[in-house]
Amino acid sequence: MKIAFCVSEAVPFAKTGGLADVAGALPQALKKTGAQTIVLMPAYEFLFSQDYKFSKVAENVTVHMNDYYYEEFDLYKAHINNTDFYFVRNPKFFDRQNLYGTPQGDYYDNDIRFAFFSRAIFEALKKIDFIPDIIHLHDYHFGLAALLLRDLKSKPAGSSAAKTKYAIFKNTKCVFTIHNIAYQGIYDPAILERAGISYDHYNMEGVEFYGRINYMKAGIVYSDAITTVSPTYSKEILTPQYGYGLDGILNKRKKDLFGIINGIDYSIWNPETDKNIAINYSENDLQGKMECKFALIEKMFGPGSTAGEIPEGRGNAASQQFNYLEKPGISKIPVAGMVSRLSEQKGIDLIVQAMESIMENDIYFIILGTGDEKYHNLLKALSKKYCSRLSLVIGYSEKMARQIYAGSDILLMPSNYEPCGLGQLISLKYGTIPVVRDTGGLSDTIIDIKTQQDIKKKGQGFKFTNYCPQEFYRALKRALEFYSNRTLWHKIMANAMRQDFSWDYSAAEYIKLYSSLMKE
Repeated sequence: MKIAFCVSEAVPFAKTGGLADVAGALPQALKKTGAQTIVLMPAYEFLFSQDYKFSKVAENVTVHMNDYYYEEFDLYKAHINNTDFYFVRNPKFFDRQNLYGTPQGDYYDNDIRFAFFSRAIFEALKKIDFIPDIIHLHDYHFGLAALLLRDLKSKPAGSSAAKTKYAIFKNTKCVFTIHNIAYQGIYDPAILERAGISYDHYNMEGVEFYGRINYMKAGIVYSDAITTVSPTYSKEILTPQYGYGLDGILNKRKKDLFGIINGIDYSIWNPETDKNIAINYSENDLQGKMECKFALIEKMFGPGSTAGEIPEGRGNAASQQFNYLEKPGISKIPVAGMVSRLSEQKGIDLIVQAMESIMENDIYFIILGTGDEKYHNLLKALSKKYCSRLSLVIGYSEKMARQIYAGSDILLMPSNYEPCGLGQLISLKYGTIPVVRDTGGLSDTIIDIKTQQDIKKKGQGFKFTNYCPQEFYRALKRALEFYSNRTLWHKIMANAMRQDFSWDYSAAEYIKLYSSLMKE
């Protein structure tokens, strides 16, 4: 079975979110099953200044956007983590500081950038003579490729030579994965002409969306199967609350919609081998986790700590003379951590509203992330008010994120919605107990604890349902009550660290889906 992943980002090359983790890990897991997998992505110019061994595969490859407009690209290859990555290099479209835009908004030409790559996919596959059984598209960026594949197979435009040129894809199936339906790629209809797409597709059953063009909708309408990154999220997006205007078309394709939970790469996220944390530890030797906790507290609240400093990531209690070795009972004080985008999707509004109640407890709270300026300012004010126990770092450092996962006792993820979530999977492996909202992938991965009996049922986290600060705080308070009983807490930690959310399960589910499509 031949599978071509088409993504806008992938670890280790470029990352803004969980999509990159999926694109970096899932192809490796699929290869273990015997599948041939490759990854195609844009060649962002900043990649060529980094220490990757690229080889040029082809140059000046022509992409006919329409009858009178064409672009060209060079094709590069890199082999990493047992996977072949191919990069479409066109500086006009991909020589940018960021992947999708600036803090002021998306790049003005994202419509044609993504349309160009959607067409380039097929030219690149022909150049490397890789005719896939499955083209697997991820998120809205290249949703047009599903439409283009359908057109190539059903009524390829141009001469008979052109039709023969694309006949090689006649048996190729298309899978489209929705990572976050809130981001859809909505553009002016003029892009249809520039991208060489017939206006026959501009209707309610096609790509039209309230007088605009919707790339996410194109992926949903024209793919052979649609997947989301958790079973619960696949059900949630069928409702107006979570469908973001696409619930109607998704319900029409309900029989072709599947929820497959994301996994985690334990060769990367493992406290036994993680070189970024104070000391390694395991389920059978938790003393190291306590040392990680002490190191984190001292780093974020100790002498000389300074707010917002990255990558060292000091806290904001510079005036406080602190030494955990001199503070009796410091090991009994829980540390809550949050590594997150600071936006309402991630529940940061609940954090702000509940902060006064949170700080009434004997607790340290560390927040790492960046996002909406509104919440930057609110959290900065709160961190000054509670400077001895609340540490805020605006920005992102993977080293610091790992230290928070390892050194915290509790991880907060009160998301408004969460398609899958990676943070809770990481925290479980690091023995850090998540407090989450009962939504999306958080519902599918966290087993709620309300009583001691739930621990015997492999409970490893705390959930709340209604999206309000009161319910969130009650869930946190429940976690703190269990934390006060060290025997029970260690049992919860053991449940968490024994969880297996490796990519092997997810890969097996995708292989089942791919195989069923190939049989049709």
